[in-house]
Amino acid sequence: MKNEPLFKLIAIAGIASVFLAFASAAHAGQREKETTRTGSYTTSKGGSGTISSTTTRANGVVNKQGSWTNAAGGTGSWQSQTTWDKSTKTATVDGSATRPNGATTTWQGTKAVTAPGTISGSGTLTRANGTTATYQSTDTKAAPGTWDKSTVITNANGTTIDRSVQTTVSGSSGTRVETTTLPDGKTVTRDTSFTQTTVTAPNP
Repeated sequence: MKNEPLFKLIAIAGIASVFLAFASAAHAGQREKETTRTGSYTTSKGGSGTISSTTTRANGVVNKQGSWTNAAGGTGSWQSQTTWDKSTKTATVDGSATRPNGATTTWQGTKAVTAPGTISGSGTLTRANGTTATYQSTDTKAAPGTWDKSTVITNANGTTIDRSVQTTVSGSSGTRVETTTLPDGKTVTRDTSFTQTTVTAPNP
């Protein structure tokens, strides 16, 4: 299904920002932090390219935007906003991604802290052709610097796409390993290596 690679490219900034978002909500009034990532990726289908993203977070609101360029020179972009409510430990999520051919997919959903180090999410995505799908996700902080995410996407016709992502960050470098199983049973992997820097805004 040609639209699935787009969903794989969503949230290139990484799973870590999910937990950083809730941390921001837990410390209202904190200074804004900005994390920038740049890197490159390869896929099991022979694809490759570069990625870049910027994540800003403060007071429970996380804004992310990024872009990717494939080996053929085509560029896509994406953006999302997650807003946490500290009192309920829940969040709303809105985002969109545009493929190099101009087709745009949007998504809306919610997140909730369901256990220490675990965040569950659900929502709906709408593809450029008007079809919709629902998703269920679980983000887990597996170890210091390591986050696991699993997502099940259910299409309108009942078929499913299973996706798992492991992101590991150590110092200023990190890796992201994605595995996606499509409705026909075929598996696609995508390996990304990146460097990152985080800057905290000075006190006003």
